[in-house]
Amino acid sequence: MIVATAGHVDHGKTSLIRALTGVDTDRLAEEKSRGMSIDLGFAYADLAPGLRAGFVDVPGHERFIRNMLAGVAAIDAALLVVAADDGPMPQTVEHLAVLGLLGVTRGLVALTKVDRVAPGRAAEATAEIRRLLADGPLRDAPVIPVVAPTGHGLDAVRAHLATLAAALPVRSTAGGFRLCVDRAFSLPGAGTVVTGVVFSGCARTGDAVVVSPQGIETRIRTIRAHERPAETAAAGQRCALNLAGVDLRDAGIGRGDWVVAPGAHAPTDRIDVTLTVLSGAPRGVGDGAQLQLHLGAACVPVRVALLGPRSIAPGDEGLAQLLLQQPIGALHGDRLILRDAAAHRTVAGGHVLDPFAPARGRGRPERLRALDALREREPERALTRLLELTPDGVELEPFERARNLDETGRAALRAAVAPRVVADGAGTRAISADHWQALEARLVAAVRTHHADHPDSVGPTETALAAALGQHRPGAALRTAVRALAAQGALVRDGLSLRLPEHRARLADADRVLLERITGILTGTGLRPPIVGELARSLDTDPPTLLAFLRRASALGHLVQVAPNRFYLPSGVEALTAVARALAAEAPDGSFDAAAYRDRSGIGRNLTIEVLEFLDRAGHTRFARNRRTMIDEAPLRAS
Repeated sequence: MIVATAGHVDHGKTSLIRALTGVDTDRLAEEKSRGMSIDLGFAYADLAPGLRAGFVDVPGHERFIRNMLAGVAAIDAALLVVAADDGPMPQTVEHLAVLGLLGVTRGLVALTKVDRVAPGRAAEATAEIRRLLADGPLRDAPVIPVVAPTGHGLDAVRAHLATLAAALPVRSTAGGFRLCVDRAFSLPGAGTVVTGVVFSGCARTGDAVVVSPQGIETRIRTIRAHERPAETAAAGQRCALNLAGVDLRDAGIGRGDWVVAPGAHAPTDRIDVTLTVLSGAPRGVGDGAQLQLHLGAACVPVRVALLGPRSIAPGDEGLAQLLLQQPIGALHGDRLILRDAAAHRTVAGGHVLDPFAPARGRGRPERLRALDALREREPERALTRLLELTPDGVELEPFERARNLDETGRAALRAAVAPRVVADGAGTRAISADHWQALEARLVAAVRTHHADHPDSVGPTETALAAALGQHRPGAALRTAVRALAAQGALVRDGLSLRLPEHRARLADADRVLLERITGILTGTGLRPPIVGELARSLDTDPPTLLAFLRRASALGHLVQVAPNRFYLPSGVEALTAVARALAAEAPDGSFDAAAYRDRSGIGRNLTIEVLEFLDRAGHTRFARNRRTMIDEAPLRAS
């Protein structure tokens, strides 16, 4: 169990921790000279056999609230310290508000310095504390009088902390490993050491990890968990990790960074969140407010873009997008605090809904409905609701990364939801079974409508189908649905065109005769058909007149214009695509260059460039770094 102190400056937090653990958590010379905690302090104690607690002693002065917030980001219980002579003070109130915003519901109150006041004053202070706690998450916390120098009340404090520790639910170690760094330092002979609380997952000595958001790849050399040597660092533990091969100064590792499993490294500078404004705040949070975000141990300036009304009033909740001045590590469900640095005041708290928020359309009704679905705690329920809301489907990788799912978690999610899954080079998209059936029906209906409107056309291309369905271009879902319909026999692919099995294009007699003559010539020329001028001479036809016909025949799907001066039969385009597919299949990385295509096809350099650029435009290949890969989705499957 991890326990953090809270309370006003000079109320005896450090003295109490020293009495409970034997450790003076004021380690800085300035702290000792001033008699006041400035930074976080750490200590450990065995509350009972098998019950070891880690204590985080936080500074109580308002000037060091940033350090306090870094210390309470992931604790199990709070030890609120209130001096009997002062009673609750301003930082008592703010610290208590912070604990409430972070969802801390376990703890106790240590009423210190009771030996310095009359019994009546101690009773008054207890009553003041009770009133302060009445409406908050610690309303049931006991108030225990203590005198740290004499040990009075310490047994009761230990006993209650032990009861809290024994009642803690067992922490799951599922998900990617994430340790929130609150300290980083170098040790002679060891190198870089980082300490912090493990938010999720489990890591072992020797595991590869990433320092995030910097993206520094490293390895865990040794682990200490709750100040003892260990082989693993697991969720809920306070750990120190010795990182191999990382120079602290060069890497710039410090408080607010994360050490994570490679799959959990996903820096972001734009997050969608829920916000709850403190009921005691003097004013609400307005759209465009400039505030400080505290998430984990990080502190970053942000601008607030509200996703609803122009202001969230004190005590109310709303949705917002936070635009960060620098990237941080954040995942779904992470708790956060917003402070007004200029006013020295905590104003709101909340949690992350989408760590990879879109820059456009953030306030549209469909986006707000999606954010409402993302409120679901269980990923299965959230994904199911998202799939119901989005006919075009949900990108799985960002969703699974935001939920910090490891390989086991991803498999369990897909098995539980059982969506239709479409994969291509850009990622994986899930679509609900109902939306998939509707998509197939719409595609068939669009092809049927095209036949009725254009009886002389072979059929629409995928691009034309996408436009008919209101899409800018054919995406992975549409392309895979077309493939599925073709496999079922509901559609027939005829070159770049798609048609119903029973459809036959009806051309005028003169056009039909000319097309048959052109087909006869092109059939015998293989992958290198004649240019328009050569074809015109073979047909004894005027080139401009022939070019107009070729373009019209291409628009109707009977021919395919691959280049300004070169037309192919649909079967010729299929042969060109087959060459590219064969080259990609033979390459270990699935890519090929223009020279390989030229040599395999035998069509020459200039025509090769024209053909490959056509295949790019047609959506068969993707060009990057002077090489091409096939845009060929994996077969439709249920994950």
